[in-house]
Amino acid sequence: MSLPLSGFASGFASGAIAGNALGNALFGGALVRAALVVHDPPTGSSTVPGRERNRLVFHFNPESLQISKQSEWARHVAKCEAKASKPEFSGAQPRSLSLPILLDSGSTRGSVQDEAEMLMACCTPTPQSVAADRPSPPWVRLEWGRLRTMAFTAVVTHVDVTYTMFAGDGLPLRAECSLTLEEVGGAVARQNPTSGGPGGAGSHVLVQGESLASLAYRHYGDASRWREIARSNRIDDPDGVVPGDRLMLPTPADEGGGEPGGYER
Repeated sequence: MSLPLSGFASGFASGAIAGNALGNALFGGALVRAALVVHDPPTGSSTVPGRERNRLVFHFNPESLQISKQSEWARHVAKCEAKASKPEFSGAQPRSLSLPILLDSGSTRGSVQDEAEMLMACCTPTPQSVAADRPSPPWVRLEWGRLRTMAFTAVVTHVDVTYTMFAGDGLPLRAECSLTLEEVGGAVARQNPTSGGPGGAGSHVLVQGESLASLAYRHYGDASRWREIARSNRIDDPDGVVPGDRLMLPTPADEGGGEPGGYER
């Protein structure tokens, strides 16, 4: 017998389901599950994350995501000056992303304990990094279909896990979690382990849930380079691509010179 959702869990789940249904009805598109992708940290002085070590596919897509970005400004204050001094730009701060995650075993009568512990392990150095005398927790990224704004490499700076339902033997059945991620830069490891630079010229057939941004992230390590793919394929609307489209993938040398290719349906 499955147990009903209550409180936060009920509101989160029903809101997420209703929001996804409304979004699909208004804007079309199949449901794509958000996921937290966990990578080994870089080795040595590299800024490229290592292999994918884990992936948590969300039980319910989040209703909202909060992202923040700050810049630093310095002012030189003079004792006798009555007016505020002109600020000088000092630098940009990393992006910060906060999101809720609801883990629920549903009618499977399984446990959410392993997934909750996986989230908490994102704040702990990996054994390999400790052995290399460069302790570092895993690097992560949020992956969710066509979402581009949050497609950056990050570390987990804060995790809250509250178990809200248990089996008779104490096994956790539901957990309400919250995560805070902070941007670190760098690129996701290439799909082809033999490639040492940006993705070479070639083509790619889009599958469900992929976007120009996710394609750019996968091949170049930078989601903002979706514009290069769009230009090379004469795409005016990045949201207009659909599964089955074949896209040409330019090299850096191709971009900005030569006749652009086209995409096929």
